Amino acid sequence: MTRLRRTALRWGVRLTAVLALLAGTVTVAAADTVDPATAPPVRTITYNVCGAHVCQSDLDPATWTARLRDQTLAWDTDALMLQELCFGQWAALRDALPGYSGVWTSTTTDPDCAKWSPTDTRFGLGVFVKAPAVERYAANLTVPANTEARAVLCARGPVDGRTTLACTTHLAQYIKPDNGSAQAIAKIDTWAAGVPVILGTDLNAGTEPVYDPALDPIRRGGPGTGPFAEADENDREFFTEECVTSGATSCRSGEATVASGRKFDHVFLTAGDFHTVRADALEPESPGTKPLSDHKLLRAAAHPETRAGSGTGGDLTGDGRPDFLAAKDDGNLRLYSGTGGGGVGVQRQIGTGGWATAVISHRGDWTGDGREDVVARIGDDLWVYPNTGSGELGTRIAMGGRPTGWTNITPFAAGDVDGDGLPDVLVRSVTGLWLHRGGPAVDGRPTFAAKAALQIGDSEWAGYDVLLPGDVTGDAKADVWGRDRATGELKLYASRGGLHLADPVDLTGGPWTAADRRLSVSAGDVTGDGLPDLWTTRTSGTAENLEFLPGTPTGLGSPTTIGTGGWQWMKALG
Repeated sequence: MTRLRRTALRWGVRLTAVLALLAGTVTVAAADTVDPATAPPVRTITYNVCGAHVCQSDLDPATWTARLRDQTLAWDTDALMLQELCFGQWAALRDALPGYSGVWTSTTTDPDCAKWSPTDTRFGLGVFVKAPAVERYAANLTVPANTEARAVLCARGPVDGRTTLACTTHLAQYIKPDNGSAQAIAKIDTWAAGVPVILGTDLNAGTEPVYDPALDPIRRGGPGTGPFAEADENDREFFTEECVTSGATSCRSGEATVASGRKFDHVFLTAGDFHTVRADALEPESPGTKPLSDHKLLRAAAHPETRAGSGTGGDLTGDGRPDFLAAKDDGNLRLYSGTGGGGVGVQRQIGTGGWATAVISHRGDWTGDGREDVVARIGDDLWVYPNTGSGELGTRIAMGGRPTGWTNITPFAAGDVDGDGLPDVLVRSVTGLWLHRGGPAVDGRPTFAAKAALQIGDSEWAGYDVLLPGDVTGDAKADVWGRDRATGELKLYASRGGLHLADPVDLTGGPWTAADRRLSVSAGDVTGDGLPDLWTTRTSGTAENLEFLPGTPTGLGSPTTIGTGGWQWMKALG
């Protein structure tokens, strides 16, 4: 699109808006206002810095680093995502940005990178997050033979106080059919494990003169991330004629970021986690001087969106897929986000210290916010840990509810066992299985019903593991599985409300002895086929693996190993 045509279009947008306002037909939406003083709180920058080749900056390394540092700090940037970055540039920024944590990956080497580091000419991608520490994830994409390697790089850490995956990639037109965007989003979806995602990228695919379908896989997102919004999508100053004519409130257009007039650079954010997105492109250098790069710097801002519960039993991350927890012998608590087919994403630490002897479970919303919470007995006390929306834990709240405390018993958040629409706690003791009926949350705090605890299972439960598959029988009451730790038999006990559980039904496919499968947990229907499933650890020599056992109409099917080694260090699953 020529400069003359873009100018004419902008005046056309403004004239259309004025005429419509005079006619009283619409509310005028202004172009983006992206000012450091007033922009939304989540701030990001993506920038193809052209560290090598003919577009390399003329600035000396110290001046170049200072210019980009100043842009980062002036914008109060939470996540800085860089492409075509030489290692020397990344190392200099790392040292120039105290309070930020950085990750790096190399895709090739380039002799031009010697300008920034004479002894290290690696060339690739970098991400910086304003956080004390981050986790690094990187993978190469599949590219045609004899073409330059491409990669995707992510850092997971706190962004505006919420664990977020900040990613970058630099795609290429020779990766058919979509420049590699489907490959990149598949990696990101797995690594995110249910947390919000920010993707700052040069896709080599833009929106002028026409929208490029290579962006579609990112727009759609993955099953865990959900769809993405593009930070520049509601800037009316750059709407196409079609968007203006139709009265659209967002448009797949945006401000050009390269001299050809195309928008190659983008900031995408998971649409369920951010709102009121804003972006603008700018040239950091002063007018009349050579630009830092052949791309403009794209800065973006958005408001964080509170993530609602999905309504799926066992789901902690809000993505509609059941998850499970693991307490490690070092006292930390891990969240393993389900990927929907029995597998799990990369573990995420959500609790530090004190969890090694905890009894952990998560079924039901105990705080009244629509999100499933974590319930844990630690020492002699029972606590609810509110779920903040993506699996992170809020400040714990004492459960109370038992005058004699919770010592020498094993309590589990079991979902709605009695069918009154409120979550309940099941307690295993030497005398059997007891139902502690939950009450409605009061000002975000859990309560129990006034009625005394009810015994719903006999003394054999003292030797059983209590597993919580949810409503198996379809009567809107949570049922229970009991695993005999000695024989490995697994039985279904259907709920009868506040009455004694129904007679057991043996499940097929076992036995599943505790000697062979030390730990087990059901998060309900993991695969979406309407049947409850099971995760267990499995002894393998001196180590333990993680296996997934799919549900069948009469029990459990053949196991699949989804985690190799290391599970012997887990003390409990929940």
